[in-house]
Amino acid sequence: MELSQMGGDMYTRAGTSLPTIFIDGPYSSPSEHFFDYKVGVLIAAGIGVTPAASILRSIYFQWLQSRDSLQVKKVYLFWAYRDMHTLEWFKDLLIALSEEGLGAVVEIHTYFTGKVPDSCCPQPSPVGDSFGDMVVSTPIGTTSYVGRPDFDCIFEAVGALHPDTRIGTFFCGPKPMQRIVRRQAHKWNGRLKRETSTYIDFYSEKF
Repeated sequence: MELSQMGGDMYTRAGTSLPTIFIDGPYSSPSEHFFDYKVGVLIAAGIGVTPAASILRSIYFQWLQSRDSLQVKKVYLFWAYRDMHTLEWFKDLLIALSEEGLGAVVEIHTYFTGKVPDSCCPQPSPVGDSFGDMVVSTPIGTTSYVGRPDFDCIFEAVGALHPDTRIGTFFCGPKPMQRIVRRQAHKWNGRLKRETSTYIDFYSEKF
């Protein structure tokens, strides 16, 4: 195929004018800033957990190479999902993190928002648990909270655990949930920076 330029703006092919095409980008992902923080909060819904899983894998490999060089000191993942079978692809990563002793660095909290199977019997959360009221056993041997995350309680609890800290919060999920998380993040950023000099920086991707 032969193209010839006309006047710097248009091209012709077999006598037909073609428009000039402009490409804007590429754009960086908000999660690229994750490793700028010593404390990170990952919040995801459904397939929005994919960027979070990528970050956790990166932490895992950094941990294997040199534990002392890992800049992130604490990571929280809060993931809401509707189908328990979606946990299966996450199972290997959970096992790997546990086997390598990353439990003290990475905390994973999942929230089952679908219909609880008749074979499952929800139980009260352990005393002192600030992240949910009821838990249910999952097919991969873990427990999930029942219902949607209470982000008001989550930001309050995480902020209390990390005074005088700048916390990076990264969200990936649907737009309605993004609005809720962003509102709570901004609310607690204002409150915590006055009370404990803790800041919450919020980044998001939505679908």
